[in-house]
Amino acid sequence: MTGAMDSYLEWDLLAHEPDCASPAWTIDTRTEYNAYRLRHDGVSHDCRNQECGHGDNFARTTLRIVCSCCGAAYVMTGEETPEATSTQALGYGQPPRRIAGLYLYPGEPLLHGWGESAGPHDQLVTARRVPRLQADDVIGQITQSRGKRGAVRWSACAVPSAEGTYGIRPLRWTRVEVDFRSVAAAAKWIAARHAERAEGGDPS
Repeated sequence: MTGAMDSYLEWDLLAHEPDCASPAWTIDTRTEYNAYRLRHDGVSHDCRNQECGHGDNFARTTLRIVCSCCGAAYVMTGEETPEATSTQALGYGQPPRRIAGLYLYPGEPLLHGWGESAGPHDQLVTARRVPRLQADDVIGQITQSRGKRGAVRWSACAVPSAEGTYGIRPLRWTRVEVDFRSVAAAAKWIAARHAERAEGGDPS
C-alpha cells in the first residue's frame, strides 16, 4: 500500500516549453508482449524465481506524452503493463474533505477499499485547499490504527519541523497524539496545534 506522503509529495510535473500557449498533454500507451532483450554477446537473461517473468523475451510498455502546441514530448518505457484503477482505489485524485476548518487529502484505503476499514489509511492535512500539494502546505497527518481491542482508532501528527522527533522524510513532526476515536477528533486536535503555532504559543 502506498502512503499519503508517497502519493502526493516529491512528484515532478512534466514541463512544457516556456512559450506554450495551450499546455495540454496527449497520452498514449502501447505494449509489446514479445519484446526481445538485447544480450550484447552476454548470456541469456534468466531469473531463478518461478514467479518472475524475466527472460530474453518480455512485455514492454511504452508511454508517449506529447503536447501538440509547444512540441514538448516524453517517451518512457517499462516492463509492467498498465493497470486500470480508480481515484477511489488510489486516494490521490479525489477532492480533499473539509473538517474542522482544515483540508484532508486522502491516501490509499486499506485492502483496496474492501472491509470495514474502507476509508483512507492516512491523510495529509492542510490549512487551505491547494491545486497541487507540496510539503510546505502540510500542517498535519492523520493515520488509521487499532485500539487495544481491535477497534479503529486514529493518530495525529502536527507542527511540522525538519528537526521534529516524529515521522520520516519529507515530513517530520514535533507533536503526536494517539487513540482518537474519529478523524474529526484528530483533525480538531491538529487545528488547535496549528492555531497555537500561528499565535506564537509553545507548540510542544
